[in-house]
Amino acid sequence: MVFCVVWYVGGLSYKFIFGTLAIAVPAAIIFFVMVLQPDQTLINEYQQKRILAWLEPEKYAQTVAYQQTNAMMAIGSGQLWGKGLNNTMLSVKNGNFVSEPETDFIFTIVGEEMGFAGGCAVVVLLFLITLECLNVARKAKDLAGTCIASGIAALVGFQSFVNIAVATGIFPNTGVPLPFVSYGLTSLVSLYIGMGIVLNIRLQCVRKYNN
Repeated sequence: MVFCVVWYVGGLSYKFIFGTLAIAVPAAIIFFVMVLQPDQTLINEYQQKRILAWLEPEKYAQTVAYQQTNAMMAIGSGQLWGKGLNNTMLSVKNGNFVSEPETDFIFTIVGEEMGFAGGCAVVVLLFLITLECLNVARKAKDLAGTCIASGIAALVGFQSFVNIAVATGIFPNTGVPLPFVSYGLTSLVSLYIGMGIVLNIRLQCVRKYNN
């Protein structure tokens, strides 16, 4: 996704993009149907089970779909305002019903402890970060700055969408952290480096307009 955004911003013809999509979308559908076959060899068995558990969570409720099902239940149990931070009563986090609650399923904890309002706040903040990166890309003084800022925007936006989609059952289970929220040194350092570069591009924009 990051490469696609950078290529588009860098001047790749929309005809090539639409032509690629015209081939990629049907190919993706065919691939998806093929990996669901019992005797397929395209992906590993555990990967296939994750997809099957996503399509039929009731059938795999006690195995592969266990944590994703519990994650959705936890988010729903938070209702509007949540159960409160570090709440120990009927907590999914403290009851070990979801593995990796501090990384891959951190949005589950946000939904449970801070409710729908807290979840929306996190989504809005991540959206504003993405929007500001795109704003910097629009004002960058050269194509390199535009591509870099757009790439960081795509990284934050797409990674946020995938993580939240997994926690809410829209996507199959994956190992993507939630930017600036999930615990993890590598993810945080990478994102902070990227945001530092975007801030530098923004500084160059200010100097350009001042001159």
